[in-house]
Amino acid sequence: MQPEQDVNESGIPIPELPSLTRVLLEPEREPFWGYLDLLLFLGLMAASALFLLLLIGGLAHVQPSLMRDPAPVELSLNFALYACAYLCFLVIFKLKYDRGVWESLGWRKSSYSLLTAGFGGVLLAFAIVIVAPFVHTPKVGPFEDLAKTPLSMALLAVTAVFVAPLFEETVFRGFLQPLFSRTLGVVFGILLTALLFGGLHTFQYKFAWQYVVAITIVGIALGALRAKTNSIIPGTVMHGCFNAVSVVGLVAAKYLPHK
Repeated sequence: MQPEQDVNESGIPIPELPSLTRVLLEPEREPFWGYLDLLLFLGLMAASALFLLLLIGGLAHVQPSLMRDPAPVELSLNFALYACAYLCFLVIFKLKYDRGVWESLGWRKSSYSLLTAGFGGVLLAFAIVIVAPFVHTPKVGPFEDLAKTPLSMALLAVTAVFVAPLFEETVFRGFLQPLFSRTLGVVFGILLTALLFGGLHTFQYKFAWQYVVAITIVGIALGALRAKTNSIIPGTVMHGCFNAVSVVGLVAAKYLPHK
């Protein structure tokens, strides 16, 4: 017995669409990547990190003087990891899906004021500084040990204000948040991404829970901005300005005269 065929209002049978036509007419899921792509990214990044660590270890063994001031080496390692992350995305998006990396991950124009985003990052940084004493926040941080010389300070400033925000926003708000939001909904997608973002900084802040909570709150703000604007550009600007407050404070404490 054959299944009934659809008919239009006049009772004329509607021809069944070929399967390829049905696929073409179906809306593309957003985002178009999935959890297997996430596993692929994590695997490629783990392999890249291992290779870079072995490379740095070999250089340190051959040239021990490099470790007298490890800050340039460590900051250069960060730059190399960011480059590896881009190459991993290139493998996933360009080779597998034939898509551009930056457009796919949300590097697109937004009507949201970048001045407002930057000002929001500064306000967020000062708000955390004001609240810190009330929760007995210890004086630890990832910056002080990396700013022993002017060269290290310059590399740190470029990394913290420009490179790290671009990398972290691309990975967390560009790659992870849309995937989690598709599965869990926007709110829980933002929260889960923010928790992972805060967890990433646990080692940098020596497991001080106050910093982890603060960075997680920053991640929620950045995630909300990503969801509102459908772009990672405003969040990258906010992130960079947030980090700039810490860099300026470090420069002032280190180089300005004290009474």
